[in-house]
Amino acid sequence: MKYLKLTLAGSVMVALLLALVLYRMSTRVPSKVVIAAGPAGGNYYQLSNEIAKRLEAQLGTKVEVLESRGALDNLHRIRDGVVDFALYQPDTARGTNEDESPDSAAFVANLYSEVLHIFAAPDSGIEKSSDLRGKKVAIGSKESGDFSINKTLLEHLGIGLDDIEQVDVVYRDIPELLRSGKLDAACMAGGLHSPAFIETANVPGVRLIPVPFADAMALHHVSTFPATIPAGFYRTDAPVLPEKEIQTVSRRAKLLTRPDAPTVLVEAVTNVVMDEYFQRSNELHELFDQGKVFAMANPEFPMHAGAEHIYNPALKPLLNPDFVEATEGLRSFLFSLLVAGWLLARWLRDRRLKQDEHELDRFVRLVLDIERRQLGLDEDESGNDIEQLQRLLDEVTELRQEALGEFNAHSMNEDPSVACFVQMCHALSNKINAKLTRQRTDRQMRLFMEISMKQALSSTDPPQRDAQPKP
Repeated sequence: MKYLKLTLAGSVMVALLLALVLYRMSTRVPSKVVIAAGPAGGNYYQLSNEIAKRLEAQLGTKVEVLESRGALDNLHRIRDGVVDFALYQPDTARGTNEDESPDSAAFVANLYSEVLHIFAAPDSGIEKSSDLRGKKVAIGSKESGDFSINKTLLEHLGIGLDDIEQVDVVYRDIPELLRSGKLDAACMAGGLHSPAFIETANVPGVRLIPVPFADAMALHHVSTFPATIPAGFYRTDAPVLPEKEIQTVSRRAKLLTRPDAPTVLVEAVTNVVMDEYFQRSNELHELFDQGKVFAMANPEFPMHAGAEHIYNPALKPLLNPDFVEATEGLRSFLFSLLVAGWLLARWLRDRRLKQDEHELDRFVRLVLDIERRQLGLDEDESGNDIEQLQRLLDEVTELRQEALGEFNAHSMNEDPSVACFVQMCHALSNKINAKLTRQRTDRQMRLFMEISMKQALSSTDPPQRDAQPKP
């Protein structure tokens, strides 16, 4: 039993040390973090680099920003575990007839609204969106969010992809292509303060084209929302751009992460995004004005536990969720070990009790033998059984003392059979004592009666006459 206790104690100590190691590993920030951005010059790329700078400053870890072809490419990299974070435009996967599985990524935050801009070249002849038919139009690569929202736009306008001449170019080349006339229009989605939009708006004679029935288009697509571009937003001096408010649509740029990303890392990134200084410096107006209401709205992917802890601190558990998940097997093993130890200890105790019961059986048999032997005594009134009864009483006393010496106080408290044996001894002792008392009383009574009768007889005998004198 002592060896078993030492073994269990050692196992518990090893398990606790292992749990401590796992806790430190699960709460440690990775030495390197990778963010999938987007095409150079776009909002994704700019914002990803800003997040990287803040993370490196706060955590002291290396952050790498990877240029990508766009939102769908980012989602693929998240799903494949190539990157830790990525920006994504909702419905991009569905826009290319690809399944947008909710298990492929975890939601962190909405960052800003990606507003659809239709820029028309000065001599393109495009005055309204329906004029895009037959024109050379940049709608983004098939792996970008631009392609998805522009495909939705063309469907809304009743224009097929084959009805336009698609031009796949990067953002930084668009202003020059519009200026030279090699591109008739560029349909791009991004933040209103995107560097790509500002550079394109500086092309002389460029125009912004509204989306007709933008409200109706938004109602047909869950992830799409009505939006406006205020008059004079990009240029207030002549020629004003846009000359009047532009009706268009938007989608929310989402920051995603791997479902298995460390909770402590996601908490740090969410804190960066929710920092007001970060929001102001990157002109994230909706996030700055509405806070976590905008950040949490319409996640479309399961929210990561790390982000949930920042938005709802009251729900943050005492232990790190990664640690709880990592030690699930260890906790099961430790619990099983404790149960097995308890069952083994109980089995050993029962085994010892059974052995004690076997020894108790011998004492019980001896008591029953004494019980049988005393039955034949004190059957007559001769009073000649005192010596035998006294010997039996002494045997019971000696037997009880021997039995009590074999069992400790714990076994007598735990095992009712020991108490039962002691009661048997007491009952037998009382029975023999009763017979002894009766035998001794009868002997004394008989002796008293004999003495009394002798005295009575001696008092009733006639006195002897005096001898006659001789003559």
